[in-house]
Amino acid sequence: MIEGDEGSETPAGGFEDLSFGAGAVYVPEEDVASVSDLHVGLADAARRDGTALPFDEETALEEAVRDVLTRSEPSTLVFDGDVQHSFGGIGDAGDTVRRLERVTETYGAEPVFVEGNHDTDLDAVVETEAWHEEGDVVFVHGDTVPANLPDASLYVVGHDHPTVEIEGQKQSCFLHGPYEDAAVVMTPALNPLCEGVVVNEMRAYDFMSPFVRDFDRFRVAVETRDEALRFPPIDDFRRML
Repeated sequence: MIEGDEGSETPAGGFEDLSFGAGAVYVPEEDVASVSDLHVGLADAARRDGTALPFDEETALEEAVRDVLTRSEPSTLVFDGDVQHSFGGIGDAGDTVRRLERVTETYGAEPVFVEGNHDTDLDAVVETEAWHEEGDVVFVHGDTVPANLPDASLYVVGHDHPTVEIEGQKQSCFLHGPYEDAAVVMTPALNPLCEGVVVNEMRAYDFMSPFVRDFDRFRVAVETRDEALRFPPIDDFRRML
C-alpha cells in the first residue's frame, strides 16, 4: 500500500497517515488492516432468487483477502462487520468464513471478526466482538453507535458500501472525516457483488451510518491500479466532477 504523508490530523487517524488499497484501510501506527462488508453468501442468495451469476464468490473473496495481506503485511486483519449476508442462518457461508480465517493466519496475521447487523449467526463459526480496539483506534461496523463504545482518535467503520462516480464510472471509495472529537474512515464493500451507494450528491442524512455527520467535510480516496488518489473535501470535490 502507499505510505502515509505528513500532516496528521489525529495521532492515528489523519487522512494522510492512512493507507488505502485492495479494498482495505491500513493503520500503520497500529499495524492493523481492516475490510468490511464481505456479505459471504450473497451470490448464493441471488441464485436462490433466480439471478444467474457466473461468479465464484469464495475464490474472489479469498483472493481479495490475500491481496490485502500481501500488500500491507499487517499483524492484525479486522473483518469489520457484515461478514455474513443472509439473516436466516449462515449455512455454507460458514465454510468460507473459516477458510478466510485460516488464510489470514497463514500470513502471520491475527483475524478479528467484528459483528455487523447481518452477522446474526457469525459467532457460530468464529469468535466475534461487538467492536475491536487497537491502541487509539476502534473498529466497529457502523450501523449503530454502541452506548459503551470507547473513545478513540479514529473510528473505522463500514456499512454503507460507499462508491463515487467519476466521468461516468462508478468506483468503490473510502471516506474520511470528522466524528465528534475524533476522525472516522469508512471502507467500501469487499464483495464486488454489493451494490454501493454513490456519494457524489449525498448529504449526511442520506447515510445509514450515524458515524457520518458533517459530510461536506469528508474526503474521498479512490483506488487506481498503482495508488490511491486522495481528493479534497466532498463539498469542493463535487465541483471537480
